[in-house]
Amino acid sequence: MIDIHCHFLPNIDDGPKSWEESIEMVKIACGDGIRGAVMTPHWIQGTNWQPTPDTVRGLVEEFNDRIKKEGLDFEVYPGMEIGIIADLPKVVSNGDVLTLADSDFILIEVPFYNLPLGIEEVIFGLETMGKTAVLAHPERNREFQNSPRRIVELVGMGALVQVTASSLSGGFGDAAKGCAIEFAKLGVLHFVSSDAHSKKHRTPIVSNGLAVIEKKIGKEAVDNLVSNTYQIINGKSRARG
Repeated sequence: MIDIHCHFLPNIDDGPKSWEESIEMVKIACGDGIRGAVMTPHWIQGTNWQPTPDTVRGLVEEFNDRIKKEGLDFEVYPGMEIGIIADLPKVVSNGDVLTLADSDFILIEVPFYNLPLGIEEVIFGLETMGKTAVLAHPERNREFQNSPRRIVELVGMGALVQVTASSLSGGFGDAAKGCAIEFAKLGVLHFVSSDAHSKKHRTPIVSNGLAVIEKKIGKEAVDNLVSNTYQIINGKSRARG
């Protein structure tokens, strides 16, 4: 499968601090059956985490060169995890941020506490541009944990849902685990990703989360989740729950 949300690039956000650690993360991912990953460094307007698309593309190109020299069967793609802002459609239109692997999918970070006002308008605005919002780790948001069914309305507006694999295995607590499983039962889970940040903590492992989905929902659900990741790098604009 492809990991569509992870932080492998060094010295660009709170991910690894060296190319050596980045390569070690690739080796861990390969051992877990992951065959590629979209690099999604944080982009948060008004902070030091606001890389330009050219910066990310340059690092991705260098990373692929280093991966090839290591003889690893793995490829990385450009992307960003974008902090949600009211004028995000305009920022996207201006070319200030990257979509996932140059597709029509845009990874938007869902905050951990209150949902931002106007999230519906942002999703709708992107939809009218032909772009699809992928909501990053909404299971770790307090409001969704209290009422998982709230996500259904946003999915109905065109958004897709990505949860963190370690949430499903309990790494972010019982509330996040229960919420993620409920998303799957509601049929509104589209991607499971690692959101990896290092080789020691929050590692690039996805199989643990998929195993929970297979046990709770069934193998067909896992097959769909894996298939959806390839739709990202193929540039298609829809995925299945």
